[in-house]
Amino acid sequence: MEDTAGTTRTSELRVLRDVTDLDDVLVRALRAVQQAVCIADVTLPDEPVVWVNDAFTLTTGYLASETVGRNCRFLQDHLAEAGYDVAGPAARIRALVRERRSGTVVIPNRRRDGTVFLNELSLSPLTDPLGRVRHYVAVQRDVTTRVQAQRARDTAHAEAAALADQLQRQLVPARLPAVPGLDLAVRYHPATRADGSRGEVSGDFYDLRVLPGGDAIAVIGDVSGRGPRAAATTAALRWAVRGVAGATSSPARLLGLVADAVHDALDDRFATVAAVKVPPANTPVTVALAGHPQLLLLPAGGAPRFVGRPGMLLGPFGDVDLHDETVDLEPGDALVLYTDGVTEAQSPDGELLGEEGLLAAVAGREPQDAEGIADAVLAAVARHVGEGPTDDLTLMVLRRVG
Repeated sequence: MEDTAGTTRTSELRVLRDVTDLDDVLVRALRAVQQAVCIADVTLPDEPVVWVNDAFTLTTGYLASETVGRNCRFLQDHLAEAGYDVAGPAARIRALVRERRSGTVVIPNRRRDGTVFLNELSLSPLTDPLGRVRHYVAVQRDVTTRVQAQRARDTAHAEAAALADQLQRQLVPARLPAVPGLDLAVRYHPATRADGSRGEVSGDFYDLRVLPGGDAIAVIGDVSGRGPRAAATTAALRWAVRGVAGATSSPARLLGLVADAVHDALDDRFATVAAVKVPPANTPVTVALAGHPQLLLLPAGGAPRFVGRPGMLLGPFGDVDLHDETVDLEPGDALVLYTDGVTEAQSPDGELLGEEGLLAAVAGREPQDAEGIADAVLAAVARHVGEGPTDDLTLMVLRRVG
């Protein structure tokens, strides 16, 4: 029969021996690890270092005999005068020790040979058998390469964002000209990601020019894709529109000339564009669509409806089949030009706002000025997407007044 009592006593003796040996095991483990470790006594004046491992010497160049008895701040001597940020990290270290908390702080340190490195300190309080914190252990890691790489990435991202902003500003006019008899409003919102940050450069654009005879030409468009290539293509398209705007009184013919001019520039991309000619008097406007969504007409005394004859998009073909449509725009009426970022705005469950959602955003409302109409459309999109991302979204409201 097995002697269970003898087995139990043997196990107890083994546990006691293990406990007795534990301190020695821990010390040998700390000596063996490749990361620098130092221990400070925070109950003594100036909280001196009382122990370091060999990796500390390899990292800093300082021997144990040169370190023990000193506060670790000697590793930051004269770094502030050299322009390094020492005060902030040092204050965080003091706060952790004062509040007896653990934490990680990155602080510049100087090695014995004078070279500077970024030291990531993982600080942890050590309690005695009565639960009092007497020592702090700091595990140190040289993270200079990692931090420098992150700074390089941050710099590259900042430069890319600045370039994107510059490109974005060049895709649209700094301001629209005043057009007698028209109340104007524009909204221009590049895409956002799920975290709320802005996406790549938008392919949307808009413009409005007043020709010598008094006609105004309004255009809005969307080039496929995003980023610098899309921006370059969008800029070429916008300036092509400007270049041929005075060559014809027909929006369909204008877009046909543009299609021929930018066919090669679009390469493997395509674009949808809407153009509207607005005469100075209270006469009908003329609308042409090159693959673009129909425009939304808001009569002052009637139900909203979509207008414009669909036509071929620009890009794949140099010769496109487009059509003009005349639309009555009486005083108080408004015409809403928009890109598909409005109707294709997605709810969190993937449902599109669609044309019905756009109609619902403006239907049954009291007559509004152009700004109020633009705000109503944007509010509808915001409600629909909730906290989700948005696509490039641009709209222009032309409202006849007087």
